[in-house]
Amino acid sequence: MKINNKIAKVMMMTATLIGMTAVAEQANASDSITDLTSTITKLNSKSTEVTAKLATINDEIDSTKAEVKSAKDDAAKLESDQYKLGKKISRLNVEITQRDSQLSDQTRALQVNGNTSSMVEFVSDSKSVVDAFKRVGTVTTLVGAGQKAAKQQKVDKAEVKADKVELDKKAIAQEKTVKEYTNKQAELAVKQASANTLKAQIDTKKSDAQSSIDDAKAAEKAAEKAAADTKAANDKNDAAAADAAAAKATEAASSSNSDATSNKETSDSSVASAPSANNSSADTSSKKTSNTSSSSVDSSSLDTSSITALARSLTTKGIPYRWGGKALDGFDCSGFTSYVYAHAAGKSIGGYTVAQEGQVSYESVSQAQPGDLLFWGSKGSSYHVAIYLGGSQFAEAPTEGQNVKISTMSAYWKPDFAGRVK
Repeated sequence: MKINNKIAKVMMMTATLIGMTAVAEQANASDSITDLTSTITKLNSKSTEVTAKLATINDEIDSTKAEVKSAKDDAAKLESDQYKLGKKISRLNVEITQRDSQLSDQTRALQVNGNTSSMVEFVSDSKSVVDAFKRVGTVTTLVGAGQKAAKQQKVDKAEVKADKVELDKKAIAQEKTVKEYTNKQAELAVKQASANTLKAQIDTKKSDAQSSIDDAKAAEKAAEKAAADTKAANDKNDAAAADAAAAKATEAASSSNSDATSNKETSDSSVASAPSANNSSADTSSKKTSNTSSSSVDSSSLDTSSITALARSLTTKGIPYRWGGKALDGFDCSGFTSYVYAHAAGKSIGGYTVAQEGQVSYESVSQAQPGDLLFWGSKGSSYHVAIYLGGSQFAEAPTEGQNVKISTMSAYWKPDFAGRVK
């Protein structure tokens, strides 16, 4: 029996260590998921910011493209104007050249070249009055035509010069505009590429973080399974320990009953064989023997490990709370404690809380040891009872709608006093 108990304890310790490891792994996985989720949230915020920035850049690019197109259209129109103006300038230059040649010919013909005396001689050499009038008309016509041609020549030359200057100015301005828009377009293209690269990097980080979350969730699931497997193993070990404790308690109770029966038979035999004159002495001896036997049973130490083991085991069976229940199909609080003591220690402690108070030596909650009873309420009028397991934990049948379970003392739910079963 001792060897089996040791094996059970070793198995329980091993399962507990495995369970602690599984819980730690589960906690680490949960922390990792929380951190990664926070990272993805930040990346989503950054991605939204970059996407908005990219949209702005794309809008600027579209606007700049339109402006560049407009500038290029203007440049094309300017080129057309330049071509037309060039043809006009060429035509005017031809006319100017021809006019210069004509004026030169006329001047040489009259041999004037700006000399007024030659014109006078031309008129004075007339053969007759009629010839003189003709020559005066010719001179007048030539002089007027020359002056008109010279004036037109001056206007045409000025127009050619002005048109050329204006055209050159427009060409320079247009070239500058096209260059500025082209440079801006190139800059925006660089910004667009940079934003696209940043967004791709963020998307990659998000993908990596999501993959890590998936891995962490898988690890968490594995840890949960390991914890569940460990709990199942612990429950199995608890049940085995409880069964062993119950068997040991039954064996101890049987042994105690056997000893009591033997003592009683011995006492009865002594009384029967004694002379009648000594009946009083025999009765006294018999009472002493009986009292001694009873005292021996009452003062025997309880196996608290069996009590706590059975109590723990019952918390894993899904046993519901049932008012007045005292069996495995349902317990109330005192029915649960009564069942555990009866089956783990062979001890009857009564069926309700106040009766169970009568079976204990009162003590403070801080003095309670595993296996002791915990009471809620005032002494002599308690309303709830549980079995202390140690470490501020206790096994109880709590209330309607709940199962037998292990609870932990808190500021809101803790016993008022404790008691050690006599």
